[in-house]
Amino acid sequence: MRAQVICFLALACFPPLWSQPLNKLPDWAMPHVQAVAAEAAPDGADAWVLLDRTQVAYAGDGEIRTRRFRLVKVLSERGLGQGAFILGGLGDQASRVRELRGWNLRPDGDLEKLSKDATATWESGVGGGYSTDQQILAVLPRVTKGSLVAFESLQSFRHPLGPLDATEVLEVVPIRQWELEVVLDAAWFRSVEGVAVNLDLKHFAPWIPAPVVQPGRSVKASNLPALPRGESMHPHAFDQLPFVLVRFLDPRLKETPSLATWDSLAIWLNRQYQERCPRSEASGAVGKGPLEGLKAIHAWMGRDFLYKQVYLTPSRGWLPETAVEVVRKKYGDCKDLAGCFLAEAAGLGVQGSPVLARIGGGEIQPDLPPSLTHDHVVAALRLPQSLGLAAEVETPKGRYLLVDLTDPDTPLGQLGEAHRGRWLMICDPSGALWVRAPEAAILQPRIRVEVTGEVNLGGKLTATVRFVETGDKLDLRSAARGSGKLVDFIAREILDVPPTGSITLVSQSDPRDIHRPFEAVVKVVHPDGFHRVGQEGTFVPWGLPAAPSLIQPAGKPRVQGVKSRRGDVWEFHAEYRVPGKAQPALERKEGETPFRTYAWHAEVRPQDQGTLAVMDFRQQRKDVAWLPPDQEKGVAEARKDRSVLRSIREDGLSLKLVP
Repeated sequence: MRAQVICFLALACFPPLWSQPLNKLPDWAMPHVQAVAAEAAPDGADAWVLLDRTQVAYAGDGEIRTRRFRLVKVLSERGLGQGAFILGGLGDQASRVRELRGWNLRPDGDLEKLSKDATATWESGVGGGYSTDQQILAVLPRVTKGSLVAFESLQSFRHPLGPLDATEVLEVVPIRQWELEVVLDAAWFRSVEGVAVNLDLKHFAPWIPAPVVQPGRSVKASNLPALPRGESMHPHAFDQLPFVLVRFLDPRLKETPSLATWDSLAIWLNRQYQERCPRSEASGAVGKGPLEGLKAIHAWMGRDFLYKQVYLTPSRGWLPETAVEVVRKKYGDCKDLAGCFLAEAAGLGVQGSPVLARIGGGEIQPDLPPSLTHDHVVAALRLPQSLGLAAEVETPKGRYLLVDLTDPDTPLGQLGEAHRGRWLMICDPSGALWVRAPEAAILQPRIRVEVTGEVNLGGKLTATVRFVETGDKLDLRSAARGSGKLVDFIAREILDVPPTGSITLVSQSDPRDIHRPFEAVVKVVHPDGFHRVGQEGTFVPWGLPAAPSLIQPAGKPRVQGVKSRRGDVWEFHAEYRVPGKAQPALERKEGETPFRTYAWHAEVRPQDQGTLAVMDFRQQRKDVAWLPPDQEKGVAEARKDRSVLRSIREDGLSLKLVP
């Protein structure tokens, strides 16, 4: 009797699967469906991945092939997206989808198969760049709640920097069985004799505490949790989520670097840059001293060259355009601009090397396995003696000056905020030189907003707003340098001027003068800039930073850590004339949270027929992190920090009106 009850409860949680003719699914899927017939689906899941298996193989001559098997049970309407299957590609014949099949076994027993007209391919260039990187999307028809969805694919890749592949593990839905296998004996692979295989696992604990690992061959894991939804302000996925890196080390490859060590990668990249970007004198800086010449080259490129993502072929994702072409086109991406700068510096007799960096998220460490995880290139110039610049670093091979050519708003000798505290790898002719970005070299982002305004009896606010920006903190300099429609940018993105209001540009400084903070002054009219409710009026929050958003859904436990990486300064000063008598609702509030130091002060000064309200605010944000198991403490501190900013914005900008 007890066994019957248990069976009944199991079937209630997971409807019987024998109502669907399982023989319509591929043979590899059937055992996994049958295995969960008496299992309850994970609580709250919209879909359940019953199997995600990847087979990776090396076919020789730098080619990798991957076969993917995926089987998903759709549990709710929110899980219908599992009927789509996305494959990444390099384009330009560097990758190829050799096979792609799909099955949708519906709960009514009908089977829908993937058709060619349900598959689309598009280029995946982002951010205004140009790219032949591809995404292949396959969509199964008539997927519904209860569908069993299966996909099988076979792809081949030729990465420009050699045979390697990275696979992420976790998803937003739970996974019952996850497998990655390096295959060496399948019929569709050629001989791989003499090729070493490295299988590197990162960040499996605490997410996957007990994977089954066969070194160099396979990784398997069961009952993987879903990634939490709605959690923000967490460490970057590269720093915390599990992934597997597969490297095939083929000594016969001559056109790509060995990925056995960082040294071998650095030596190969240095050689590529030297060949593509030899000595050049296009900048006209020849004959100047080292410091004056480098400043002239930096100013020339910052003035005349544009940064664009131009990955026109897969190889363009890793190697620079020739310096001659960059000078001719006057644009390029990070590696193109770095290579051009190195060529022009060589024209002065200053030799240099490319530098690999990571600024988009996550932290590169020297002890990580060699891979293609850097996302940025800067330049390093070998200095016989110091030029007295903050961005100089000492290495076992001598002193180098670091220069980021994609940041035209940062003077020579300084680095942007994205480099703060990060590792960089100088690709010296002798190997990899790892250095930290010098703290003294970082140009600290800073904004100061000054508001001088007057309110009439109807609450209409007329004000002059002055911005003083360092480090492109609010993108004001970029807006002025780029489209030229600075006033539209301020109205839309910063002050949120309503359609019934108005804004005009009074003045702005030269956005190309990177040696001084950028300044802009606007005159703004807001018809309800001082909103009255009873005996209290509140100013629009011009000039104050927004309060942080909630980082965690209410009532749910925090899974990921809490991390904030900030170092900017925000200052605000306002003088408002209002009719009648008034008192500040919040005179003083200052202190410190783990996220920031802050200080607010407000006072009033009697005027003829009115009151002058004077308000000042300053904050400096800080780096902070709470990693598991302390993540709930981070959530609590984030809530307190949010409360502080909301109080200043709501109460600090309010005046109590005296009858």
